[in-house]
This record gives sequence, structure tokens and C-alpha cells, in this order.
Amino acid sequence: MKFTYCPDCGAEAVLRQIGDEGEIPFCEHCNRPLFDYFSTCVLSVVRNDLGELALIRQSYGDTTRYVGVAGYMKCGETAEEAAAREIAEEIGITPDKVHYVLSAWHGARDQLMLCFCADAKKSALKCSGEVAEARWFSPKEAAEIVREGSIIQRLVLAVATEENQ
Repeated sequence: MKFTYCPDCGAEAVLRQIGDEGEIPFCEHCNRPLFDYFSTCVLSVVRNDLGELALIRQSYGDTTRYVGVAGYMKCGETAEEAAAREIAEEIGITPDKVHYVLSAWHGARDQLMLCFCADAKKSALKCSGEVAEARWFSPKEAAEIVREGSIIQRLVLAVATEENQ
């Protein structure tokens, strides 16, 4: 979000030179810079004990492509907690371990995506109302079924490489 007005007092922001940051919107009433902010989201693939990866098709938006389990972070939770919560909510899996793999900027939505691999025992995937379908794929199948050049493809390829080390 780019500020034109102060979110606290409503005063119109003015551009002010802020150190090495350049010109930044500034509230003269509150005497503070108004740096742009964005949503922080988590994106995960679940890897089972057979090395398969869980991907989903959403029940809204683009329902034709497979993607990873994703969602917004809530105030007060860590990125790992958010990833585990989204996985449990969307596909009914409680991960044994969640670890950070990479981050990516999703410019179309002004979101920072923090990407994770969650390890869990293979079990049936239970879809929430947000998920049209969830399936286990080999890493090779997963890399081929997601959109070419997408953040989820980068994550799948990174996790597949991690598996082979």
C-alpha cells in the first residue's frame, strides 16, 4: 500500500527525504515516515515420507492449475506457524517439520511470499471449502503440472533438489 494520507490522523502526506531511502511520504502532524507496506504470505508444499509432494487446485480464482498451499500470515504468528496452520486448514495434514526454502515477490498482488517445505507422513488429504482437489505427485510430476516460471514451480524445484542432496 502506498500512502497519500496518514492512516492515523488523516493528514495529507508530503514527500520528504529520509536518509538513504529517498523521498518517502511523511506525515508532518504525526512526525513519521509512511513507508509502503505489503501483505506477507506463506506458500508451502508438503513432502511425505515417500518423497511425494502435495499440491492443490483452489475452488476459487484459477481452478484449473495446481498450486501450493498458501495463505496470509496473522498477527502474532511466525511464518512457520502460519504455514503449518494453512496446511492443516486446507488439506488436513499436521506437518512434523516446517522449514524455510526461499522468498519471492509476487508483484501482481504486492505480496512477499515466504516459501516452505513441510514434512509429514503420507495420509489422505482432506480438502477444505477453499480447495477443489488435493493430490500427491512425484517431484518431477509436480514441477511439470504447475505453471511454468511461477513461484510454486521455483519452490517445487528447490524442494526436489533438496531431496536429492
